[in-house]
Amino acid sequence: MSRRKPTKLDPIAQKLILKHHASIFPGEYEYVSTAASLVRQQIVIFFDGTGAQPPELKTVKNWFYQDCPDWAIAVLSRAVVS
Repeated sequence: MSRRKPTKLDPIAQKLILKHHASIFPGEYEYVSTAASLVRQQIVIFFDGTGAQPPELKTVKNWFYQDCPDWAIAVLSRAVVS
């Protein structure tokens, strides 16, 4: 079984996980599911009131296996800092 390669989303997701007092790390069971849920929460907050639809959870999970869009990294970076 091949391991998932780290993406530019992983450091941000790890900060969100730690911010929510969880102790799950890349490579552990349920990491992508937990991280994707927290990432999506931040994106939903960003999209709130814009009239646009945030990406589905399935799409966010795919960002951990494929490239994550730069706009999402920018939104999440701002969320982690504040």
